[in-house]
Amino acid sequence: MLRVRPTLHTPHVAQWARLLTALGLREMPVLPANLAAPGTVQRCYAADAGRILLQDSATFHTELVFEVRDLEKFAQWTIGDGTPVTMLPAPHGDGPRAQARITAPDGLSFTALAVDPLATEGTPPDTAGADGQLAVLALWNTPDVPGAQATLANIGAKPDTFSHEGAWAQYRAKHGGLVAAHAGQDPRVELSLEYSGKLEALAGQLPSAGFESQLVDETYGRTLLVEHPDGGSLWINERRRDLYGYTRH
Repeated sequence: MLRVRPTLHTPHVAQWARLLTALGLREMPVLPANLAAPGTVQRCYAADAGRILLQDSATFHTELVFEVRDLEKFAQWTIGDGTPVTMLPAPHGDGPRAQARITAPDGLSFTALAVDPLATEGTPPDTAGADGQLAVLALWNTPDVPGAQATLANIGAKPDTFSHEGAWAQYRAKHGGLVAAHAGQDPRVELSLEYSGKLEALAGQLPSAGFESQLVDETYGRTLLVEHPDGGSLWINERRRDLYGYTRH
């Protein structure tokens, strides 16, 4: 099992919850629940593919996180494929091995969390290619796209959409969500979404919830820019139909 579940650290959890709800995401139980300090506000939302954890924080940033079913096996397979894994105890709970830390060649570190197998039952599969499906897309900006690609492949993510010039390499997780390694100067992660239907449908859901958006049409595809509570824009990419300059796997 591998699912994309980035953590969005924000001082505006309630406002983000309203935005995600307006986009059609569904609130889920927070799992595992023992990894945050007591009193920390956390809310989890599921898209058709992938999840997002909102966590109260003084600063706004996104952390790349994956959910796995068997952490020991995940670590064994990842190490066997050539990527080091550090096993860590739960910081605020009894689980001796509740999480693992992976560091990519560009220096970006991310987390894999063990999730109770029973908690995965009944969750939607990765249906990002179907009409009108919404997928969580973690954007991994990196000066080393090939290194990020190797790391994603080693943790079990599968190729999805690649640019011929090598600046964009998008992978999918078996149990939901996408990660795209994107050429950039500094290693960092940003939260975005991908929608396989028409973006006008999503845009029409937002005004009644108090959110403004702008639809932009670039040569590489269409994107809905949604003003988010922390003063920036949430990018929602329309899934590519014209694959000129790209390859889909």
